[in-house]
Amino acid sequence: MANFVRNSNDTSGYTEAFYNSYTTGYEHVLQEKKPQYQGLLREERIEGENEAYDFLGTIELDEKTTRFEDLPVEDVTHNRRWIEPKFYEKGLFVDKLDDIALHTDPTSDYIKALAKGEIRRQNITVTNAFFSNVNGGKSPADDTFVFTESAYVTSTRLTTGGRVIVHDVQNDFTAGGVSSGLTIDKLILARQALMELENDPDDMFYIAVSPKQMTDLLREAETQSIDTNIIRSLVNGTVNEYMGFRFVVTNRIVVGSSNDVDSNTNVFKVPVWTKEGMLFAKHQSPIFNVDWLPRKQIWQVSARVGMASIRMDEDKVLQIECI
Repeated sequence: MANFVRNSNDTSGYTEAFYNSYTTGYEHVLQEKKPQYQGLLREERIEGENEAYDFLGTIELDEKTTRFEDLPVEDVTHNRRWIEPKFYEKGLFVDKLDDIALHTDPTSDYIKALAKGEIRRQNITVTNAFFSNVNGGKSPADDTFVFTESAYVTSTRLTTGGRVIVHDVQNDFTAGGVSSGLTIDKLILARQALMELENDPDDMFYIAVSPKQMTDLLREAETQSIDTNIIRSLVNGTVNEYMGFRFVVTNRIVVGSSNDVDSNTNVFKVPVWTKEGMLFAKHQSPIFNVDWLPRKQIWQVSARVGMASIRMDEDKVLQIECI
């Protein structure tokens, strides 16, 4: 019988069995408890320190007006965005080798807690990425893609690039109305803006809100003689779709301090996006290690995972300000 003093995922036999068991149990829990944004954005795997994603700019065809005219040629814009994973890790002490084996059970509290920890980190990573700068260019950081936090205006949507539906928005997207939380009118305007930005109206659009925005919708329905059944079902979680939007309810959307476009009102910044507008990527699988620490005379079980999220297109992501 061999004596083992250290277990890691790059050896065989007993240690490999540990690693496989941890991975199987971990993925089992991830299947049962899915991240909030899973399936609502583009998902990829990262290999190496960073990954580049290329896509073409908009191509418009020109009308043929005369016989034998030269074929119009255009230099197409190539856009490149870079995603660089951040790594998150945690180590736990375990008293007995038997306890280590026990923790590979997918029903154990350890595996559940570890998997839920990654799910929370995934949710935070995506939520923080909606309005963050994105590295671009031939090499990382050569260029920067910026989310323009100014009021959306139909006539200048393709030039100035404002992507915010302000908290006191009126029916023509201008400011000067009554400050409000999330309303049906704001959802209508968000849908209109996404369609004006050439997004397919047949696609599902997505919105991430806090419980406060759900309450706003219910109160509006109750005071304006709107059918409250669907809103109540939305608030209760019975349904998650309304007016062509799939709702994600998260406590990660929080009110800021003087953070509206005019820097004088506290607002929730509510993201609205299409599936192709956001990207989440992580490494193939978590890295597990089981180590004996001679000085402490104890076993240490640790896990490490890399992930990142970026915005892929400023025409596919909006922000709704809600008080």
